[in-house]
Amino acid sequence: MANYMAEWNTQQALPESFLALAQQIYQNDPHWLGEDEASLRAQFSAQNTWFADGKAWLGVIENQARVVGFVNDKQVVDGEKAAFFGFWESTDNLAANQQLFAELSAWAKTQGCTRLYGPINFSTFSANRIRVDAFEYGAFVGEPWNPPYYKQLLESLGYQERYSYLSTFSPLEEIYEFVANIYLPIKGFVEQKFVFESMTPEFWLSNLETMYGFVNNVFRENFAYTPIDYNTFERLCGESFAHKFCPKTSILAKTHEGDIAGFFLVYPDYSSLVNPKNPQAIKLNDIRYNEHYPLIAEGQRIALAKTVGVAKPYRAFNLFTSMSCELTMRSKGIYDMMCAPLMRSDNPSVSFAAKYGKSRLHHYALYQGTL
Repeated sequence: MANYMAEWNTQQALPESFLALAQQIYQNDPHWLGEDEASLRAQFSAQNTWFADGKAWLGVIENQARVVGFVNDKQVVDGEKAAFFGFWESTDNLAANQQLFAELSAWAKTQGCTRLYGPINFSTFSANRIRVDAFEYGAFVGEPWNPPYYKQLLESLGYQERYSYLSTFSPLEEIYEFVANIYLPIKGFVEQKFVFESMTPEFWLSNLETMYGFVNNVFRENFAYTPIDYNTFERLCGESFAHKFCPKTSILAKTHEGDIAGFFLVYPDYSSLVNPKNPQAIKLNDIRYNEHYPLIAEGQRIALAKTVGVAKPYRAFNLFTSMSCELTMRSKGIYDMMCAPLMRSDNPSVSFAAKYGKSRLHHYALYQGTL
């Protein structure tokens, strides 16, 4: 199966041309963090419970382009059933993409959709967006990475930017003093309302059902958010996920009555360890904080303050800002740089991050097209 364009059947094997394309595009790119073929095969098999109530369309033109479309009844954007596209990889070939996206759009229409959003791989729990600048810098783990021409290709196909996003990078020494000056004088008042504990893998895993409910409730208002079932949450956010975040700096916020008010997960940037160009590269699923953080070279230890959730009743108490300050204070001596990653440009968290002494910015975009 060199070329393939059809609704996906999970009993099939992924076309080799689909698997080979990313390797072809990034073969000379020192920053690409690779693609796990075993994980890809599993995601497109009956093992993936997403397919219990979801449908996918897969298209690949050998050596040129590939794309996957996703539809299920839970995917609602702006009150309308929506289709997503993801796993998009392409050479700089507009004609191949015009053919693929025309076929995908026709299929999405038959599913009752009027718009297509992406890139989104299955859901916003997985990889989404494209990188649009700062290509002289590599990608941290979980950051979009693609050739610079992707933006122009999508816009030439008639897609428009729906939202822009950015990541800020700041030397920890610069922001530590700033944060200490604003946070330490008010820390006592914060502690009258909340207790800040270390979020550990042990807590996360032993309370996984509780965290599943909390995450679904907190994130349900996010753009293009699609609720996932518990089995999918366990697969995406279970054992491997929990052992990657940093228990020394990740925050669990509770009320004095013991209710979970929020959490903030911090990860080291493991990119140097998982880069396939590294002869001793480690598979991402095998990464463990306790074992692998010490292998990151001094001077290259970046804290990714990546995943944050605050329960709605506590958003008026500046809990996000307080947790951000707390994790920054805890990061001294552990990290060299702080990254506030993948923030939507109109998110209030951007204004807080903007107060830091930024050394660089990376920008991203999520696109939409009318069918």
